Amino acid sequence: DTTASTLSYFTYMIASHPDCATKIYQELHDFEDKIQGFTQLLTYELLAKLVYLHAALMETLRPFPAIPLNFKLAVTDDVLPSGAVVKRGSTVSYVPYCMARVESIWGSDASQFRPERWHRDGAWDFSVSPFKFTAFQAGPRICFGKDSAFLQMKITAALLCRFFK
Repeated sequence: DTTASTLSYFTYMIASHPDCATKIYQELHDFEDKIQGFTQLLTYELLAKLVYLHAALMETLRPFPAIPLNFKLAVTDDVLPSGAVVKRGSTVSYVPYCMARVESIWGSDASQFRPERWHRDGAWDFSVSPFKFTAFQAGPRICFGKDSAFLQMKITAALLCRFFK
């Protein structure tokens, strides 16, 4: 679900942000022109070097998570970090879709699609708390398929962005 949903929004986002599409195309442009030769180059090592593509996918997932609204059921009494008490059987919800647009979380440009958000202090930095970037949930319920989803998204997006404008 994450891969399909993200690639759909990713295609929309790069179509509506041609400067981003151009940067991704340029990042991929140095590779062979033939599809077969290019696909053989899509190794784990190469995919790890496609940092702008990764940033664009992260920036797509941030405002358009596959699970935009989530609920959790407390199986025991608990206390949230805020100090709020949650009784056993209570339902707690959070809304990643809305959280991605909150300026106190993401800054004054929270509503903007900006892959450069992930470039700080002269380097690409994708290490962000999963409690802030909730696309794959957090804590004991964090998605085991996160790395697999990114691998699938990067391969598909690389092929789309390399051979289509």
